[in-house]
Amino acid sequence: MWPARAPWRTPQLAGLYAAAPADFCSAVDIYEPAFYSTVVQDWGTSLMTAQELGPQAQCLVDLGHHAPNVNIEMIVARLVRAGKLGGFHFNDSKYGDDDLDSGTIEPFRLFLVFNELVELEDTPGLDLAHMIDQSHNVTDPIESLIVSAGEIQRAFVQASLVDRAALEGFRAENDALMAAATLRAAFRTDVEPILQMARLRAGAAIDPVATFRASRYRARVAAQRPKAVSGGGGIV
Repeated sequence: MWPARAPWRTPQLAGLYAAAPADFCSAVDIYEPAFYSTVVQDWGTSLMTAQELGPQAQCLVDLGHHAPNVNIEMIVARLVRAGKLGGFHFNDSKYGDDDLDSGTIEPFRLFLVFNELVELEDTPGLDLAHMIDQSHNVTDPIESLIVSAGEIQRAFVQASLVDRAALEGFRAENDALMAAATLRAAFRTDVEPILQMARLRAGAAIDPVATFRASRYRARVAAQRPKAVSGGGGIV
């Protein structure tokens, strides 16, 4: 991934792109703010950059790097249509570039993104990278990652429960009300028992955070590792 925190210069990126291995996928972040003096200010600029670089360059959809009220799920669908969707940074935001835990602010938006991915999962050549990109300033990083992983799984399972036949029928009839109701029905389904059973069958913890805390892992590791000294403000 190349976050564009320096001035955007396609020739410089092109040099890196040309030097990369043939099987290397380069992902250009969308809406990468440098203290809001934005270089790649929207998904269109990211798409243009990826198109100029070449076929191995893709767009990275960072769910925390969008201006408020942006329709991210539509961006996902359009990038797939353009053949330029490379992957995701899963997190959440209220103002842009907040890098909050996934699903904490906009769980329905996360569900809608996965609704697009479930519909497109049989698209030829679609090979996406899925990453968690968060900033843990007030929470335990491991616990936040556990929670985020669970919310990502939840969104995927809920999206998998959408009645596709009914949804396509309502779309064909241009019945926006019932199409939206079909999506909400899947989103409102309590899939926690499904997630718990999946974890149990995988030999994992049914309640991951409670299990992690009971293990006292953080206390043991903290006693072994020196305390980090940092003068930064927690921004990553």
